[in-house]
Amino acid sequence: MNKKLIGLGMMLAVNGAFAQSSVTIYGIIDVGVGYSQHSVSADPNFPINMNPVATKFGNHSDTGMFNGGESPSRIGFKGSEDLGGGLNAIFNLETGFNSPNGAISNGVASLASNKSSAPTTVSGDSSLAGQLFNRQANVGLSSSQFGTVTLGRNYSFGYDTLVAYDPMEGSQTFSPLGYSGSYGGGGFTEDYRIDNSIKYKIKFNGFNVGALYKFGGQAGSTDAQSEYQLNLGYENGPFGIQGTYSKVKDGISAASPADTAAQPLGTVVATVADTTAYMLAASYKLDQFRFRGGYERMNFTNPSNPSEDAGITSVLGYPVSGAVNVTAYNHEKNLNVYFAGVTWDVTPTFGATIAAYDVKQNDYSGGTCNATGTNVASCSGSNRFYSILADYKLSKRTDVYAGYMYNKVAGGFSSGFLYDSNSFFGTGIRHAF
Repeated sequence: MNKKLIGLGMMLAVNGAFAQSSVTIYGIIDVGVGYSQHSVSADPNFPINMNPVATKFGNHSDTGMFNGGESPSRIGFKGSEDLGGGLNAIFNLETGFNSPNGAISNGVASLASNKSSAPTTVSGDSSLAGQLFNRQANVGLSSSQFGTVTLGRNYSFGYDTLVAYDPMEGSQTFSPLGYSGSYGGGGFTEDYRIDNSIKYKIKFNGFNVGALYKFGGQAGSTDAQSEYQLNLGYENGPFGIQGTYSKVKDGISAASPADTAAQPLGTVVATVADTTAYMLAASYKLDQFRFRGGYERMNFTNPSNPSEDAGITSVLGYPVSGAVNVTAYNHEKNLNVYFAGVTWDVTPTFGATIAAYDVKQNDYSGGTCNATGTNVASCSGSNRFYSILADYKLSKRTDVYAGYMYNKVAGGFSSGFLYDSNSFFGTGIRHAF
């Protein structure tokens, strides 16, 4: 796969030279050294390598290299062809990789290689699952007058909003919004980036409007595994505000197998649900300070098409073992997410950001919550994060940084945890090209 990627990059670079720079190679390499207070060992496939948050597993501290402290590492190819009359044909091909080892990021592989009850390395679900172009792969048309439409694998509007309005700008190691794509995915991290989708967006007089539709691709049901999103915002001078809405039918979440005959390693188990999410985020810049914050509500219910979902055999290329769970939310689960922070540009080259995040979960046990029972995870709970990040620009394209994040879980969020908190410190270097 790496050889194919290099070959394609060379081909596009040569083609771009003949097409008067219509094709551009770009990317970010971001790598650092971190310390996690409670963790299992680092995983070469997991998109961050290390674990920055509270976890059920890990009785020891871990010091090592992490990927994408401020921005996930990536390489991409984008192009534009002038079709005349203000219309351009465009494309984007982009893949995320792990800087410490050069592997293409693959969260699902980290799940498949670990036993659910006793993982030995950091693991978690992700929309990055080893695809050649796991971040985006799309082609479309763009017009300054009529907007832009792209077809293929697109970023969700939740992703677009969080990267711009999260005080930590979607940092994988210092922000839960960047660490877990579930927030940008409106419930499940695999919807952070949308396959088989058409995305449209347009800007006029400071306003921006967007819509996205995902085709389910399920024979016999055009509704199963489909999705639609809406976006409305306004940005003018120092002020910006964005609102997003998403509705996913039969969204899929993957987890590690039990390491039994029915659920062997190398497979994943799947939970399917309908998710609905609303997000409102705002930003205001005052002199050297930029204030950013927002609110998101996510709802989870049993899926619309359980019969079709029961036949799911793979998740992002990995075989599903055991029965697909289509009854995880007999009672609706709700998450309310609050975030706020401020960035202080102390000098043109040095800045510091502080941020806080609070996630509230309802009691969706149907009145049977028992703090010592088997359904603790469905009790109400909280998940809080506090972060600080300092960044120094060595040049326009290169900066160094150091940050710290503290995470505390309680109630349903802490079900089965060895420790209900975690501290993560990291320092690294980022270069954009």
